[in-house]
Amino acid sequence: MSEVTKPRIFDAQRGLTDATVGVVLAVALVLFASLAAAEFWITDPNVSLLLSYLAVWIPLLGAVGIAWLFHGHDLGLRFHWLDLLWGLSIGLLARSVASVVEILGYGQMGSSAVTFGETVYDGWWLFGALLAPVLLAPLVEELFFRGLLLRSVLGVTRLSGGARGTSTVIAVLVSALVFALVHVLTVGTVTGVWVAGVSTFVFGLGAACLAVLTGRLGGAIIAHVTFNALVVVPALLVL
Repeated sequence: MSEVTKPRIFDAQRGLTDATVGVVLAVALVLFASLAAAEFWITDPNVSLLLSYLAVWIPLLGAVGIAWLFHGHDLGLRFHWLDLLWGLSIGLLARSVASVVEILGYGQMGSSAVTFGETVYDGWWLFGALLAPVLLAPLVEELFFRGLLLRSVLGVTRLSGGARGTSTVIAVLVSALVFALVHVLTVGTVTGVWVAGVSTFVFGLGAACLAVLTGRLGGAIIAHVTFNALVVVPALLVL
């Protein structure tokens, strides 16, 4: 007689612990990678770029993996054809707001866009210019911020007796705030901090609302790809 497999029950508290540890480790590793680059411990710019991404991705993916494997976390990694429409809309809207923020901060649009040095069309260029910012980062970050963090905060606040609406607002705000924090860690100027902070916070709000309304990450991932691509693509066109 075969055993009946019991459904895994999501442990929101442990999921939130996983997310907290992931963020703390990511912050520590990002600051260390920034210090290593500033002190010229790593002189190869390609290696430095790779490490800057891995410093964020490894702890975030580690937290996601632990929550999914051991704590019954449903990340919501599902897609529907409507996610394409919603994702494109949110990504375009958030990028438009970010452009206005850039104009207010820098006096012109696009001052925060990525730039590329001497172009060498090799694997490193493909990774740094397209794969990492446009495809990999949106997937990794949405799995963590909207798949793990948002759902864990929502679950914990609900277990604490919070109303559904209040818990949702708290979860959306927390996920957006932490998302913005991670993206301003290595920004070197006060103006840059508030421009990048406001821009990523606004996008985080849009992606979180989309994830909550649909119950899926599909739309948020498409929105993130769109948001990042609208920075990267113009920079590539002027090479």
